[in-house]
Amino acid sequence: MTKSSLESAQDTDILLRAAHDHDADVLVALVQAAYRGEGGWTTETHLVDGQRTDADEIREMLADPSVTLLVAERRSSDGSGTEVVGCCYTRRDPTDADGIDRAELGLFAVHPSAQSRGLGARLLEAQAEQQRTAGVDVLMIQVLQSRPELHTWYERHGFVRTGLSVPFAGNVDWLKVAGLGMDVMERRLSAS
Repeated sequence: MTKSSLESAQDTDILLRAAHDHDADVLVALVQAAYRGEGGWTTETHLVDGQRTDADEIREMLADPSVTLLVAERRSSDGSGTEVVGCCYTRRDPTDADGIDRAELGLFAVHPSAQSRGLGARLLEAQAEQQRTAGVDVLMIQVLQSRPELHTWYERHGFVRTGLSVPFAGNVDWLKVAGLGMDVMERRLSAS
């Protein structure tokens, strides 16, 4: 992320920045709280068990040059420093046979204590702008089926359903609903 885009991503409480190796354990806890915890609207505990990610997976992402992993930090409540309260990554795919450049959006999480305040939209737009600037035409995401509120949120932010679905990306033994898959949604970033 460039200095100017970092500056535009700031407000008085939140800073968006590139993730670092030392963030891995904090990101695991954040993602687990958002997806498998209680209290946030993004929880999937009624549909999926298990660990959403681990530190090794996050470090692999950070080592992959096709991945951009952003984190959102805010001042800690006790004033002693900052705390990570959001993250999302994009992984750029090779150009397809039609000449389209796509990037997958994932590991998109906002801590339950910071949800419903626009932080998710800021993370999404920062990633979209960064990918658009890098020449990506389409941003793609896989959304867990049986989550109409997530589908609606992504639609409000420019994504459309492609009609495609793929199998659940994690351990199928963790599914509480047999056969649950992921719906593919896309958002065009370029005018062409």
